[in-house]
Amino acid sequence: MKELEIKRALLEHLINDSTTEAISTEFPFHFGRRRADLICVQGGEVFGYEIKSAYDRIDRLPVQLESYEQLFDYVYVVCDKKHLASIRKLAPEKVGIYICSEEGVRRVRAARLIRKFDTLITLDALPIENLRKEFKLSGKSKFELCTKIKSAHKKENIKKAFRKYIVDRYGSRTITFQNEITAIVTLDDVFSLSLPANKLGA
Repeated sequence: MKELEIKRALLEHLINDSTTEAISTEFPFHFGRRRADLICVQGGEVFGYEIKSAYDRIDRLPVQLESYEQLFDYVYVVCDKKHLASIRKLAPEKVGIYICSEEGVRRVRAARLIRKFDTLITLDALPIENLRKEFKLSGKSKFELCTKIKSAHKKENIKKAFRKYIVDRYGSRTITFQNEITAIVTLDDVFSLSLPANKLGA
């Protein structure tokens, strides 16, 4: 399956889950070096999804997943069946796996909660104005501000701020999306959700 087809199936799976609080696609992180194909919040925790289509290379997957593990509470690879055997070997046990087919997505390995995360990478995932507002600090650059926050605040408070930002930023748009679509998600729906939040009035 192609990446867009897998993303559509995954989005349909998540959007019809009553525990889903917020969803976004192409989420930039790790100082702009990475983009999560899809993220969502469920039960107050942030899930990161890396998609591997039948046409994707997977040799760099371990490096990509290492970045995911430094930010998200749970990490999943969502793949075409072509790559399943290889991904089982390449992905750490704490990383979950979904397989995607014409029938939809099916979980073949549950992800484990990732307790260790990188504080600076987590802070960098928030816009600088959110950092200033949330932590009441300032700096000449975003990196300087993140460094100050890291020194002054507990790691768990930093992770809570990240989770809150995702829900605040994408939650209302997700609710609107859930209310407007039918049980079947289309490729047009995928495109709509990929637009910046401010384009949809969020």
